[in-house]
Amino acid sequence: MTRIFNFKIGTWEFWHIQTHWFALDGGAMFGVVPKVLWAKKINPDSRNRISMGTNPLIVKTDKNLVIVDTGLGSRWSEKEVDIYDIRPFNPWESLPFGPEDIDYVILTHLHFDHAGGCVDKDLKPVFPGAKVIAQYDEWIEATGAHERNRASYRKDDFEPVKEHFDFAYGDIEVTSGIFLIKTGGHTKGHQLVLFRAPGKNVVYLGDLVPTIHHLPLPYIMSYDLYPVDTLKARKRIYPVAINENWYLVFEHDRTPMRGYLKVDDRGKFYLDVQEIP
Repeated sequence: MTRIFNFKIGTWEFWHIQTHWFALDGGAMFGVVPKVLWAKKINPDSRNRISMGTNPLIVKTDKNLVIVDTGLGSRWSEKEVDIYDIRPFNPWESLPFGPEDIDYVILTHLHFDHAGGCVDKDLKPVFPGAKVIAQYDEWIEATGAHERNRASYRKDDFEPVKEHFDFAYGDIEVTSGIFLIKTGGHTKGHQLVLFRAPGKNVVYLGDLVPTIHHLPLPYIMSYDLYPVDTLKARKRIYPVAINENWYLVFEHDRTPMRGYLKVDDRGKFYLDVQEIP
């Protein structure tokens, strides 16, 4: 089963795809929030894992074909498949183009569930004609990983394609209508991707808000290396997303999710789930 959600905004076309299902520890995914609260939102399995997806976004602009994040990739041992309950899909079979047609690979950060699909089982580039865009701070952190973050960075996901990288230094416009917003928080070089499509802004959130269940401000992952920076970034981004009516695209829900950020009379944030025709 492969899920692909396709929509158009003006002359731009979007594909919200799913490359994998996988699972991570629920306690780690919700940080300081107690299980009695987060388990009301999403039920853990018998090993306390919550089921999620890796859901990249492909965008065809007037000039370029871009993919944001690449999923888990294919280089996993049987033990790792069991630990993370990895279940792969192949969305490329149902798309009108292939990886070789991609012009830009933008990585929100370099963790294995985001950069793992950059190379194949032979460590060859999956996107041979693409420039790979990441924050330089992220590259430094990933290649110099320490005991606290080493399990999340696999150097074979990105070092074999180092010559394809173009590094960003903060907020920049990558190419016409595509902007990076550096947030930090989850990692030092974590970034959002903003697409200023004709008539509407579309934002891919990465791990600033990994699922719709993480919209409340305190629902921050234990995996975040700089959680206070995550909180600050959310407080900065949320009002803009609401005021400018950004269309938000989420990365890690088991079913790929999209919609508009809203806040109720009690100050509670929620997602108004809507599809663009």
